[in-house]
Amino acid sequence: MAESRGLVVAMELSERQRDAAAQRLGQVRRTCQSALNQLEQLQGYAQETEQKFLRRGQAGTVGEIVKHHTQFMARLDHTIEIQRQTVADHEQGVQEAERELLCCELRLTSLRQVLQRRQHQQLLGQMRREQKETDEIAALRFRMSQQAEH
Repeated sequence: MAESRGLVVAMELSERQRDAAAQRLGQVRRTCQSALNQLEQLQGYAQETEQKFLRRGQAGTVGEIVKHHTQFMARLDHTIEIQRQTVADHEQGVQEAERELLCCELRLTSLRQVLQRRQHQQLLGQMRREQKETDEIAALRFRMSQQAEH
């Protein structure tokens, strides 16, 4: 019984660790989604800005404006690349958090299986003891009935 209690405590700890890992995964996923949303906003802004510039460019654009626009778009492209890397880093964090959660779930499953096996073994042992007692009582009654007949 003490062994089973130790397993129950280990399972409770594993459940808490699994729950914490699931919470971390949820947070990492939300952070990743937020970074992805920011990337999409940046890309949309860059595309919109470029389209506006091209529409204005048809009417004739001064060289200085083109230069500023080109510099601005270069900085915006650089920002987009940084955000892409941020998204990639967050996606890697999601994968790590998923692996951590999987490990926690596997450990918990293993502990449950061990506990079930031990409970099954205890039940079998109890059934064997009860059967032995029943057999002994039957044997005793048989001997007593045999002695009573003689």
